[in-house]
This record gives sequence, C-alpha cells and structure tokens, in this order.
Amino acid sequence: MGDSAAQPERAVRLLMGMNRIDPNMRLNAYRRQQGTVLAVVLIVLVLMMLGSVSLMRSIDTSALLTGNIGFKRDSVNTAAQGLNKAFEKMKLAAFTTNQDSVAGCPPPVGTGTACTAVTEWVKLNFYPRVLETDANGIPVVLKDKATFDAKFKAGTLTVNGNEVRYLIERMCKRYGPSDKTVCVLDEYSSPSSEGQILEKPGSVVSPVYRVTVRTDGVRNTQTYAQWMVSYRSLQ
Repeated sequence: MGDSAAQPERAVRLLMGMNRIDPNMRLNAYRRQQGTVLAVVLIVLVLMMLGSVSLMRSIDTSALLTGNIGFKRDSVNTAAQGLNKAFEKMKLAAFTTNQDSVAGCPPPVGTGTACTAVTEWVKLNFYPRVLETDANGIPVVLKDKATFDAKFKAGTLTVNGNEVRYLIERMCKRYGPSDKTVCVLDEYSSPSSEGQILEKPGSVVSPVYRVTVRTDGVRNTQTYAQWMVSYRSLQ
C-alpha cells in the first residue's frame, strides 16, 4: 500500500521537474536573440547608408549635367555676338572695296598670302574664297586658336566670360570678282520650267558668305555656329 501511494507522488514530482526551465538556458536564449537583432539592425543601417550615398551621387551628377547644359546654351547664345560683329565688318567700305581684289594673288590653289589685299582681309577676319574645312564644314584654321589669332587680326570678343572668334568666307573657288561659274550667288537667277537658268529681272549679283563663329566658354565648353548670308540682305 505504501508503495502504491508513493508512485503517483513521484510521477507528479517528475512532471514538475520536466516543466521547470533552467535559468541559465533562458539567459542564453535571450542573449542569442539580442545578437540576431543587432545583426539585422546593422545590415539595415548599412543598406540605408549605401542608398543615401547613391542618392547623393545622383543629385551631384544631375547638378553637374544641368550646369554643363546651361554653359553650353550660354555659349550658343553668345555666338550671335560674333555674327553681329561679322555683319559690322561686312558693311565697311574696306570690305566691299577689297573683296574682289586679285592683285598679286597666286593661282586658286595657292594660299593667298601673296595677295596685295591680304592685309585688309585679315583686318576684317575675311577670306575671299573657301578655306579648307573638316568633315563638319568647320574651317580648319579656326579650330586652332593660336594659328587663327596669328593669321586674322580683327581680334576676339569677350562676352560673359566667353571668348568669341569669327571668320567670314566668300563662297568662291578663287579670287577676283564674283562670278556664277566659281561662286555661290544669291538672288541672281532661278531655274525655268525647262531646267535652264534664267536671270531674275532687277536682281543683284551678291555672293554668299559663310560666317563661322567659335565660342570658348567655362569648363572647356566649345561651340561652333555657322550661317550663310548674302551682302544684299545686309543693306
């Protein structure tokens, strides 16, 4: 009888022992949870930091691009000042008097440095025939500032911190008077229905000029602008 009564009591003690949790085990589990949370927080902070750096770089790049576009637009607008200066030169009597001069000029394939009127041409940043150009139609002499400044003496303009250089070329293959066989002329003739060239009544023989303007701005901004104009349109 005594043994039978003791068995349920031992069973109860065993069950209670099984349900009892060791304090050391509970502390270790809590520490493990703390370590996991810390690792997750550090990962999140690193990701947030990387995202912030990426955003700052994106903002800096956008600001830089916006600034460059602004400088480029300013240089394009400044090119108009070079065109206006070229117009001033084309209205001078020295321009109309000397542009047809052929005195002392070498054959059309020559450089023209021996022409008698060359001293007047360089004062106007003008040349009476088409000069050598690159693939984009830009005069090669204008692409080198030192060479251009040594050859043409009209000087440069400074507008809003931009350097402006301009060159006037008469669209002719050779020196001398403008002639439709060697020059591009404006308001001179028009094609008939049969395809023949007929002179317009009252038209004025006016050669076409190519005005090229180079603008050098801040941050190495460089712009070329080009216009085709005729002398008649300036009168």
